[in-house]
Amino acid sequence: MKKVVITLWALLIAAAAAAQTEPTAPEFEYSDLQQLAPEDYINLQLPPLHTLMENARHAPQVGYYESNREIEERELKTVRRNWMHYFKLNANYNYGSSDIYNQNYQDSSIPVWTTTTTGRDQSWWNVGASFSIPIDELFNRRNKIKQQKKRIENTQYDMDRWYDDLRLKIIDSYTSAVQQLSILRSAAEAMIAAQAQYRMSEADFINGKLDAQALSRQKSIENVAIREYEQVRSNLNNALLRLEVLTHTPIINKSAKPAK
Repeated sequence: MKKVVITLWALLIAAAAAAQTEPTAPEFEYSDLQQLAPEDYINLQLPPLHTLMENARHAPQVGYYESNREIEERELKTVRRNWMHYFKLNANYNYGSSDIYNQNYQDSSIPVWTTTTTGRDQSWWNVGASFSIPIDELFNRRNKIKQQKKRIENTQYDMDRWYDDLRLKIIDSYTSAVQQLSILRSAAEAMIAAQAQYRMSEADFINGKLDAQALSRQKSIENVAIREYEQVRSNLNNALLRLEVLTHTPIINKSAKPAK
C-alpha cells in the first residue's frame, strides 16, 4: 500500500511540473511591425472594412454576451415550469417483522408461568399526491415570465450597443490607418530619395565636387525626412495594431512581407 501511495504522489508531482513548463499557446498572434521596411508600407493593402466588421463578431466579448443570454433563456424555461411546484407526490415502503409476547400465570398450588410468542413478517406501503396553488405565485406567474423576457432583451441590447461602439472604434482606426498610410507612402518615398541624394552628395564630397556646407545641408534634409517618416510610421502602426486588437484580424502578416 505504501508503494502505491508513493507512486501516485510521484505521478501527481510530474503532472504538475509538466503543466507549469508547457507554455500556453496564444489565442492570436499580432504582427511584428519591427520587421517592416519602407517598401513594405508602400505595398501595404488594408483588408476591406466589411471584412474587419464581420471578424469583430468573433471577439471574446460576443461569447460573453451570448453566454449570458443563454443563461437567461434557461431561466425563462425554469420560470415557465414553476407550475410543477403545485403538485407533490409522495410514496414510502416499509418492511419488517412484528412479535407479540404473552405471559400467563396459573393460580394453583404450584405457580406456573407460561410465555407464548407470536410473530409475522409484514410490509407497509402508501402512495399519495397533493395539489396546492399559492395565490401570489399564480397571479405573479405572467409578470415573472415577462420580466425574464425583458432580461433576455436587455442582454441582446447590451450586445448590440457594445457592437455599435466597437464598429465606431473600428471605423476611426480604419480611417486613421488609411490616412496615415497615404502620408507614409509619400514620407517613405521622400526619405528614400533623400537618402539616395545624400549618398550621391557624399560621393561628390569625397571626389571634391561638393563642399562640406552643401553636404551638411543635404544631411539635414535627410534627417528631416527620416524624422517625418518615423512619426507617420508610429501613427500608422498604432492604428494598425488597434485594428488587429479590435477585429482579431492579422493585417500586416497577410499584406506585407518581412524585410530581409
